[in-house]
Amino acid sequence: AAARRTHKKLTEYLGWPKGIYPMSDGWVPPCYPTEQELMEYEEKMNAKKKATLVKRHLCVKEPQLEQLAKREFAQKSEYSMMVYPIAEGEYSGEGDDRSYYLVVYYEAMKKSKVERAFKSAGLALADYEQVVVDPDS
Repeated sequence: AAARRTHKKLTEYLGWPKGIYPMSDGWVPPCYPTEQELMEYEEKMNAKKKATLVKRHLCVKEPQLEQLAKREFAQKSEYSMMVYPIAEGEYSGEGDDRSYYLVVYYEAMKKSKVERAFKSAGLALADYEQVVVDPDS
């Protein structure tokens, strides 16, 4: 397998740290990965099964967010999310009336598990459009 490998510039490997190295004379700090380590890392990353993620966008109130944002609850239900508070005004109030914009991510095959979790928080996640996440993003 090693005979078939083509040599790349160090900066073309997946694991190469982005920055100013190598210097114009080719020097890199000794703590940077070697070409062999970079090849092994790239093979490992390419061998990993890529999960097909989907996402849904929705708005929730403070009490719902409190339940959904608990780490144990999200891990058990196998989703992750990004949360953005909506500024006080026409669409968001104070306390329990505070609104949040969520982007919920999960694997497509875990859809029913995630929908059940949101249903337990009083939300019908199935009412919101499911969008496939670009795997290169």
